[in-house]
Parts: sequence; C-alpha cells; structure tokens
Amino acid sequence: MNLVTLGDERIKRMGERVSLYYQDKPYTNVQIREMSLKLASGLKSLGISRGDHVVVSLPNSPEVFACFGAIWRIGAVIIPIMFLLGEDETRYILDHSDAKAVITSKDLLEKINKATEGITSIKHVIVLGGADHGDQVGFESLVERNPPDETIEDMDEDDLALMIYTSGTTGRPKGVMLTHNNLKTNAEAAWEANEYQKAAVAILCLPLAHSFGVVAMNASNLSSFKESFGVLMTWFDPEEIFRLIEKYKANNFIGVPTMYQVLLHHPAGDKYDTSSLERCSISAAPVSPELYRAFSEKFKCKMYEGYGLTEAAPAVALCRPSMKMKSGSCGVPVPGVEVKIFDLNDKELPPNEQGEIVVRGPNVMKGYYKNPEATAEALRGGWLHTGDVGYMDEEGYLFITDRIKDMVIKGGYNIYPSEIEGYLDENPAIQEVAVIGIPDEKYGEEIMAFVVKMPNQEITEEEVIQFAQSKMTPFKSPSRVKFVNALPKNLVGKIQKKELRKMV
Repeated sequence: MNLVTLGDERIKRMGERVSLYYQDKPYTNVQIREMSLKLASGLKSLGISRGDHVVVSLPNSPEVFACFGAIWRIGAVIIPIMFLLGEDETRYILDHSDAKAVITSKDLLEKINKATEGITSIKHVIVLGGADHGDQVGFESLVERNPPDETIEDMDEDDLALMIYTSGTTGRPKGVMLTHNNLKTNAEAAWEANEYQKAAVAILCLPLAHSFGVVAMNASNLSSFKESFGVLMTWFDPEEIFRLIEKYKANNFIGVPTMYQVLLHHPAGDKYDTSSLERCSISAAPVSPELYRAFSEKFKCKMYEGYGLTEAAPAVALCRPSMKMKSGSCGVPVPGVEVKIFDLNDKELPPNEQGEIVVRGPNVMKGYYKNPEATAEALRGGWLHTGDVGYMDEEGYLFITDRIKDMVIKGGYNIYPSEIEGYLDENPAIQEVAVIGIPDEKYGEEIMAFVVKMPNQEITEEEVIQFAQSKMTPFKSPSRVKFVNALPKNLVGKIQKKELRKMV
C-alpha cells in the first residue's frame, strides 16, 4: 500500500477537475499530479530513495501537495516543519530527524542555511523560487528537467510515511512516527464520520505541516463529489477568509478555536456575504460553549467539534450530523478507534468520571523517533496515553476537560482550568482568558487568570473574580488576575501556558 494511491485513484474515478484555488488561480488535480511525478523523478536523480527522510518547510501552496505526493511515491518519509519556526527549533528537528534533503522557499533560505550548518546528513536543499548553486537545487528547474515517473514504491502497512514533531510545549519536540496505514485508515475514518452529503467548498488556512491539515488533505481524496474543491490560503488572514467565502460561495471552514475567536470579533465579518457557510469543523483545543453558541448564531452555520492529537494521526472523535449534539462534547470515536478513560493506575473508569483519555486503533503512532523511553510510556498497556483529561457519558460521547499537565491541585483538590475558562468566557468584557496554577504557601497551588479585554471594554481584577465566584464555588475561582494584550500561542494558535508560568 502507498498513500499516494488515494489521489491517483480519485483521478481515475473523476477525471481532470479543478481541485484547488490558490491566490485566485485554479489548479487541477492532474496539474498537481504532473508536478508531483516530475518532482519524484527529480528526487530520485538526487539519490533520494525509499526510507530517506525529507524535510518540507514551506508556507501553504500547491507545491506542498506536489511535495507530499512525490516523497510518498518514491517511498521516502516526509518531515513537515512549520515555516514560522525559529532557527534553533528548526535546527533541532533537522538534526534529530536525520534528514537527507530539505525542500523550502527562497524567503526561508537564509534561516535554513544557518540551521543546516554542520549537519552532515543533509545533502541537498531544494528551493522554491531558487536557482541551482552548489548543494542548492532550484525546485522549478528540478521539476522541469526531469520526466514524469509514474512508478509507485510498494510500501508495507508499517512503513513510515510521515514524521511530525510535536510543538514541544512540555520539553524538546518529539518526532511522532506515523505509518502509511495510520494515515490511510484515519483519513477513511474521518471521511466516514464527517458524513458529507454534498460537495464541499472548503477554506483551507490550517498549515499543511500540521496533522490536522494532513488528514484533511488525505480525506479529501475520498470524496465522491466531483464539484468539491479547496480554497488554499498561505496563512490565517481573517478578512481574506471572509472575502474568499463570499467569492467562492464556500460552505465549509476548518480551524482551531483561536481562529474562530478572532473571526467572531473581526469587523470584516459584517462587510462580506458569508451566507453560503454551512459547516465548520473545530478541533485542536477545548471549545467553550460560549464560543460555540456565539459563532454558530452570528454566522448561522453548524459547528462540529472534534478531538485528536498528532500521535493518533490525528482524528479520534468527531461530532456527526446524523447524531444528536451534546453541549461540550466532541462527539463519538471515529470508526475503528476505541476510547476509554483511565485513572492514575491505568484502570478503566465508569461513565461520567474524569480521568486520562486513552486511545487504541490502527491510527495510533508507531512511536517517537529515537526515543524508546517516551514511546514505552505513551503506549503502555497497548493504549495511547494522551495526557488529556476527559470523560465519556453512558452513550459513548466524549468530553474533553483539560490537559493533565495543566491541572491545578489546590488543597488536595483537582481543579481543571478549562472549566474556569469556560465560565469566564461568558463575560462580555472578556475576549480571551487562560487559567494556570501558581505556587501558594497555604494551598500548594492557587489559581490565576490571564485576561485579554474586549476592545473598548473595561473590567477590573475584582470584577473578574466576582464574576467567576458567581458562576462556581469560590474555592475554584481565580484569586489573582493579570490583564495582557495577547495570550502567547504556538504556530497553530494553541495557548502556551508554559509561557504564562514564566510571566508569573
């Protein structure tokens, strides 16, 4: 099996069709495949072959799709790197991953050149918009001078296809090893669970270097609707999203909670016709009921929450149109995936009791690259231990409450920050909030809230605390509040609580 066959088979079924718009230019599936076939031939000419590791550090563009197809076609392994990562982080991944080649863009070349200094495993840097120079190879010339190669390397199910490095929120990034079977079965499960009944015109602003973007890319090859296409964005731009929805009559949007929060309050939301928007998928972080309600009411669309993580390729659970919606739930496990809730002793908990979410299925990673200790810990007992806290109800619906590492232990009681954040989100003067535990002599830990005010709104520390106490037991409410202009976030929009702890 080889993941690249998903796209090839769709072309056989559907024929040539526009599959992508980028910067208002159409690209057909055949055009992207042709670029991919020539790039595959070019990579072979550079001595890159089955099992070699190839880094792709590019902003979103049609060339990224061609890179993925070409690398998989020759049996090599893709290591996607967020193009906005700093030089030190990029260097760590380049070195640790044993990459043989890097595909990047002219704009990023200076950073890549500095990051690759002294790394002997890297033999070639292929540059989009660049020219041939020493070990540097121009992407366009490599494609143009090589004939298309239709050969597909036959891969075993357990062969590596992708290695994504985690964001490193709890230490050095770890290389998550995902196989062809992990990604194929997860794409099939995600497609089935989404239950599409009509052609999707989707705004794609998630980075293709993120596992959420990768599964969306693979799952789109399973669509039976010839009229479906994606509108690809280089990066998240709120006003441009609204313009593209209006121009292409987009009915689907895929994003993380921070993106929805920004779109909800952006003034451009009232300037464009967004009435075509029907369905929004949201994942990668807990979603507050207030954000869910406010966004779906303002834009008159359905919102479907999901849960996943890179180590699960990534989809674990999704809300489905055919099933009833439950406030705060991210739905039920996708087909073929088991989910349970374990206590601290790895014993299963009954319905409605909070514990660690564990996952088992064909989507679960092979392990962490060159890190057998972390692999054994994460996959102990045959289950993927996610580090996320949640519970399942009697009907099998999954609810995410927090990260285990973010849990606050105050006076011996476990308190989950996301619960407090959910209540504070309801305050109309608060745009964003994040809650952490801080050292306290009396209780061991006390609760502190970081608050971003709504524009032109005023609220005091005492008013935030009083509002929290009106919504929950005072023992759980913050005792300290710090107002900030913005919350620190990683490149996908997740709040980085380790940075907040440094600020205390």
